[in-house]
Amino acid sequence: MEVYLSTPEYDIAVIGGGPGGYSAALRAAQLGLRVTIIEKNKVGGTCLHRGCIPANSILQCANMLESVRRCDKFGITVGEISFDWQAVQKAKDASTKRLFTGLNTLLKNRKVEVVQAAARLSAAGAVEIESESGTGSINAHNIIIATGSKPREIPDLPGNNGHILDTTDALNIDSVPESITIIGGGAYGVEFASMFRSFGAEVALIEKEQHLLPRDDRGVSKYLEKAFTKRGIKVYAGAKLEGARIVNEDVTIEVSRGADRETIVSKKLLVTVGRAANTETIDFDSLGIETRDGFITIGSGMRTSVENIYAVGDVTHNPQFANFAFAGGMHAAETIAGLDPPPLDFKQIPTYAFGYPEAAKVGYTEEKARSEGLDIEVVELPFQTLPRAAISRDEIGYMKMVSIKNGPVIGVHLVGPDVINLIPEAMLVTNWEATVEDLARLLHPHPVLAEAIGEAALKLAGKPLHVL
Repeated sequence: MEVYLSTPEYDIAVIGGGPGGYSAALRAAQLGLRVTIIEKNKVGGTCLHRGCIPANSILQCANMLESVRRCDKFGITVGEISFDWQAVQKAKDASTKRLFTGLNTLLKNRKVEVVQAAARLSAAGAVEIESESGTGSINAHNIIIATGSKPREIPDLPGNNGHILDTTDALNIDSVPESITIIGGGAYGVEFASMFRSFGAEVALIEKEQHLLPRDDRGVSKYLEKAFTKRGIKVYAGAKLEGARIVNEDVTIEVSRGADRETIVSKKLLVTVGRAANTETIDFDSLGIETRDGFITIGSGMRTSVENIYAVGDVTHNPQFANFAFAGGMHAAETIAGLDPPPLDFKQIPTYAFGYPEAAKVGYTEEKARSEGLDIEVVELPFQTLPRAAISRDEIGYMKMVSIKNGPVIGVHLVGPDVINLIPEAMLVTNWEATVEDLARLLHPHPVLAEAIGEAALKLAGKPLHVL
């Protein structure tokens, strides 16, 4: 039986309904194009159902716990602090459900047709589909591949009975483990380490590179490591995993750092060592689409190596962040519509890690700028110098600003509470190539954490106010 579709031919067929896919569809519909999304599960993708939204819902609960624990600093006394993990999970599910409902309504109102089916692409211009209703094909002048990514497969161990988790498992775990070892100190690992520690788990965090968040500025990474250590998270940076086994319902991990070898024992093992592209249903050989390390390579306008086939989001060889997927999806739609949008600058896309503290950056790190031979100036600013830090009784925090000498600001790096909300200003500064003199003239509210950006600019401009 063939699937019936209201329109047999579209301007754009989008394979995958995650952030990259649905943003492309929504923008295309705004531009008057006929568009359909083929999604085998639920629109929203990993971000909405198995990633940033549920993770941040739980982290919001974790942050509330951290705030309550600090009440005594403000003269407020509370009774015994406890939490209900099942209620935390319900709050997470409620957030996801609400946003899922809203997204479906938005797609319907924009007249984007959503086809719930598995898709296969083996020839340009047509997408083969299979659903409970039957099989068929969707013809489209342009195809956008937005199939996303998934956690890399983790090795199983003899005796494993739920001891080894990927990120999806960790978000839906029945109870907070007494102890957990996390492999991978990137954004995922950092966020889960912070989350589980807030809920009382003993946490060990292992990263093979020399510092956490390896792509971030080293000053921020070192500060984060110190903050984590102070919270009781055991950080093993520059550590090599030598082996793992399950003994008496515990996971035993062997790691080495140089000549030193250590054993870590915990109840659970969470693996966050990256994600793999969902490309099983894309016939690269028949299509001739170029790939790199299993991900689709793209050129200007999010174009693949095959005419009229585009790719956006995690399936591409680019940063795996929802904000990049949103931008890529809209960019592809505008390219197809003939708007000739300005190219995306990958270096100026903000990246971040939630938790306590948060970390966020945009633009060049100091190390990257120096490696490219750029003539730079750098200023570092501890949050202890900010009036808001004294008021908040939470003086944790640090920032670094990187600027070309007598030129624009090219990098801003932050670590501290709620610093992700500061990165939009930093993004505007670096993307619009503002100089420190430009930035120093801007007035910031007082007293707020955003003054860190103003103070750093004043210092780089040679006229510091509240700092030496």
